[in-house]
Amino acid sequence: MHYEVLTSNVAQVEADVLVVGFFAADAGKEKKKEALDGPVYTPSALEVESASSGALSRLIASGDITGKKGESVVLYALEGIKARRVLVLGLGEIGKFDAQAYVALHRKIAAKAGAQSIVLTSEEWTPEGRTYAWAARSAVRAILFGGAKIKGLKTKPVEEKPLKSVFWVTNDEQAQNEVALAVRQGAALAQAMIWGKQLADLPPNICTPSFVAEAAQALAEEINTEKGWKDKKEGKNRNKCVRCTVFDADELEKRGMQGILSVGQGSRQKPCLVELAYSGAAGEAPICIVGKGITFDAGGLNLKPGRSMPEMKYDMCGAAAALAVVKAAAELELPVNITALAPCAENLPSGKALKPADVITMANGMTVEVLNADAEGRLILADALSYADSLKPAACLDLATLTGACIVALGTDVTGLFTDDDALAQELLEAADAADDAAWRMPMGGRYRELLKSNCADIVNTGNQPHSGACTAATFLKEFAPHCPWAHLDIAGPANTSGADRQSTSRPMPLVFEWLLKRLEKASEKKDLGSQHEA
Repeated sequence: MHYEVLTSNVAQVEADVLVVGFFAADAGKEKKKEALDGPVYTPSALEVESASSGALSRLIASGDITGKKGESVVLYALEGIKARRVLVLGLGEIGKFDAQAYVALHRKIAAKAGAQSIVLTSEEWTPEGRTYAWAARSAVRAILFGGAKIKGLKTKPVEEKPLKSVFWVTNDEQAQNEVALAVRQGAALAQAMIWGKQLADLPPNICTPSFVAEAAQALAEEINTEKGWKDKKEGKNRNKCVRCTVFDADELEKRGMQGILSVGQGSRQKPCLVELAYSGAAGEAPICIVGKGITFDAGGLNLKPGRSMPEMKYDMCGAAAALAVVKAAAELELPVNITALAPCAENLPSGKALKPADVITMANGMTVEVLNADAEGRLILADALSYADSLKPAACLDLATLTGACIVALGTDVTGLFTDDDALAQELLEAADAADDAAWRMPMGGRYRELLKSNCADIVNTGNQPHSGACTAATFLKEFAPHCPWAHLDIAGPANTSGADRQSTSRPMPLVFEWLLKRLEKASEKKDLGSQHEA
């Protein structure tokens, strides 16, 4: 993939598609019975207008475009324009063009462009309160991920015209390096999201726990080979590298991880714990990202309804996202250590399956009374979180398609955010806003802990009442969370779409990635401030 930041004349850039936009006239004037002005030209639109001897003004005069939101017109072979096509977009009213509209528009561009090279003038549409770097990162991510065509297992050929070149136009020469980095960040995130989506969209007869482990091992090898990194496993000063370790059933037994083993015991597919670690900052504590990896969830002996069963292959979207975050971080060589943990198992009914009323002992020594075999995700996450604690992380997130109750509370587009750390909650909510990856903070702990009391074990795996399922699940996880800032992201709604066109969305990767970048930015500022004081 080729990325380039330009400050030159957009009319002279050779590419398949040049994208320009108009803002609509102020609708407020119509209400006041004043004469409406025409569409508001952006600088690049003016440039195209001049170079093409008035092609855009003729388009407006004909009524083909007014600048209203959702409009789009493609112009071919314009005289004076080196791009083969010009995609003209209506941006809507300036005052209503916010971050959400910006990201949504770039998803539309991905569908409309169908190009291998594209010139983006999106910086001119940067919403108020957002930086040019944000605009570049968000636009490139949305276009590359939105435009990806994943063939899956279809035997008929899928016409592919992958985007190979992105030209980003900036009018701020001083910010050119910052914007160029943001373009790379957006591209790396999009490619990682595509990798995670490909994994999550696979059918469960292929994407088994061992398959996830093999995919992670192949990813580590691919990155190390591409980057030329040597995998030095010992020593604090080892080179940058990505390491993959797979804990098989025997190793899980040695470590007392009965949560993972018990969930997987009803299936012929053996469970495992995948650890994918990127070393980018020697000597620093890692950030742990734990992803739920139930590669198929039939509900165990608490069997799910048949209608919802096909979507249960997406119960490993958290694991796919966690592993893909490592891919993005390594691609950009971020100065951070990240360890993704993916506990993987199938939850099936059989003569060996976990039974309601069973009591199991977890990796941290706690006993759990299993009241519902379909509340299995928290059992495998609990063991992974206990292992994360042994790594003494700087912070820990877990990503999980955990509860239908979270969908009842928030719908299918919003992630449920659970944490008792106010500072971390604020960081994640700001990241959600920056990434257009919606999240909402939910309650946990306190009185919800009372609902998890057992008369024969330390804790039950599901609340003793039919309500507040998402809140009691998060409270259960807190019992196993590392002694560091920790948050649980319930992605049961946004992790995948439903219906005939069901597919993974790779959420909440954008949220997590923005959070990582902001942490690094703050750490860098703190380091610079310390250096100034020393000087």
